[in-house]
Amino acid sequence: METKQVAIGQAFSYGWTELKKNFWYFVGLAVIVIIIEGIGSGPKDGRAYFNFLGIFLSAWMTSGYTKIILDYYGGTKRELTDVFTQFAYFWRVLGASILIGLIVMLGFIALIIPGIYFGLRFMFTVPLIIDKNLDIGEAMKQSTELTKGIKGSLFLFALGMIGAMILGAICLGVGVFIAMPVVWLAFIYIYKNLQPSAVPAASAPTGTVKQ
Repeated sequence: METKQVAIGQAFSYGWTELKKNFWYFVGLAVIVIIIEGIGSGPKDGRAYFNFLGIFLSAWMTSGYTKIILDYYGGTKRELTDVFTQFAYFWRVLGASILIGLIVMLGFIALIIPGIYFGLRFMFTVPLIIDKNLDIGEAMKQSTELTKGIKGSLFLFALGMIGAMILGAICLGVGVFIAMPVVWLAFIYIYKNLQPSAVPAASAPTGTVKQ
């Protein structure tokens, strides 16, 4: 029985509203992330090298944009260049991404459903690492607690995020630059509102503060 609320509609509404308030800021963030992560895809030859590089670049960008979105939710609008500077979390985010990726992959190999289960169970590991400065094990443990009893709703939310990205890709590809920030903002909205002492999002910041 679900005891916590996963406000899917409110999360996407928050993401869309904040995107409209700071449109070029969030689109710019998405452009940076897509370009940097795109480097890891590389040409067809040398695929193994570029796949390896892609894992590092993805963890680097994930650390950056997650920190930016977390702080934005709390009322601090960071400089876009801060997406490059969150090295304090990089190795933990990289390690968590690889570990959880392996767990989910093994789950999918088993019977698919275990892969979905573990993906939902550990979906908040990265924001917990960055938000609370946790190690990987503790972040996975707290993510397990946050998602307990609400995996059905989180599955629907995950489908919503996938759907938003597909719609963005359909719109000549450029819609991804809009869909991506909405998904990021909605994800952090859900994460923050599942916290035991959840507080509403701060009013959208109007200036940039580099810390």
